[in-house]
Amino acid sequence: MSTSQGKGNVAVSDAGGSATQTYLDRGNRLYAEVDPYMPGLTRKEAAALANTTPDQIAKLSSNENPLGPSPQAVAAVESMTGMLHEYPDPLANELRTALGGYLDVSADQVVVGGGSSTLMHAIVDAFTVAGGEIISLDPGFTVYPEISIIHGRKPKKIGLRESDFLLDLDELERAITPDTQLIFLTRPNNPTSTLISIEDFATAARMGAEVGALVVSDEAYIEFSDIPGQSAVELLHKDPHTYHNVMFTRTMSKAFGLANMRLGYAVASPEVAGCLALANAKWPTGAVAQAAGVAALNDKAHLQETLQVVSRERKRMTDAFNKMGLPVAPGQQGNYIMVDVQPSGLSAEVFSDNVFKMGKALIRGDFSPRYVRISVGLGEENDRVFEAAAAIMEQHG
Repeated sequence: MSTSQGKGNVAVSDAGGSATQTYLDRGNRLYAEVDPYMPGLTRKEAAALANTTPDQIAKLSSNENPLGPSPQAVAAVESMTGMLHEYPDPLANELRTALGGYLDVSADQVVVGGGSSTLMHAIVDAFTVAGGEIISLDPGFTVYPEISIIHGRKPKKIGLRESDFLLDLDELERAITPDTQLIFLTRPNNPTSTLISIEDFATAARMGAEVGALVVSDEAYIEFSDIPGQSAVELLHKDPHTYHNVMFTRTMSKAFGLANMRLGYAVASPEVAGCLALANAKWPTGAVAQAAGVAALNDKAHLQETLQVVSRERKRMTDAFNKMGLPVAPGQQGNYIMVDVQPSGLSAEVFSDNVFKMGKALIRGDFSPRYVRISVGLGEENDRVFEAAAAIMEQHG
């Protein structure tokens, strides 16, 4: 049994004749080139594998909020049931105003979409042309190269420093060419949970500006960082002229616990945001999600409790794994940790499968031969992973 998911095979019929085959050929070429991002198993899928019920699964594979959504957001969703037949505000004005207040930016700097990953398609459409290069990190969020290929752009990945899993500015400088049009830097990075400093990001932005490239700080996990002042919004506040090519994206799936609402947003200068809004879907998110987002932003107590739980449990997890001889990558800043399981003598995939068998706990071990990513859960959920990992080390370490 494996808790990892892979790319399937597609059988294509030629029944439509040569004209049909023309577009199928194009589609099949794309399918052959794209290595799609594979999300972790759902709780229901994992329960079926373990022959148990979903509530018995500790789902620590998708970096979800361990506390769930704000009760105020839940109430807002329930209040919207009588409006499901009506179209939403296409500009999400109330939500954009609330986000502007949250970040101290104007509403016309905010573009809302159906999750930040959906907005990335619009970012590529708005600010790059066919054949342009799009740089991202390795290891990193594999959606960037996937989107690049889908849109006919050239993905280029640069490796992180081996010592601390952070951005190597020299390697970035070597990678940038006159064809570079877009640079995605995830902060904190997924799956390493390390945070490129705002100073290094600013340097990267200035490098990108020299060739006319937009530089995007993907800040899906920035709320979980213990280091203040690290968001790219600081650059937009401090010197919008110098950092005119800076944009950052965020999601309400993580710190705000609204993953099922599919709600994300991007922030840039009003001019850049206006271009993105044109490339965005015309009804990018629904009224239910918008109401949930506004309510979640208003519930500051729930957000603070979430951040406190994650910070406390992240440290406990880091200490526990380091103590049992499974090193955690330094400087963890997301709501997940990356653990080197090589000392166990098992591959990351086998290690994660054993954790699932022993503790009915889902973790990710399908992105590297030696590293696993473990979301920060509640204490009891994390304990199940500790116990399984300790048993594995006793048997194999």
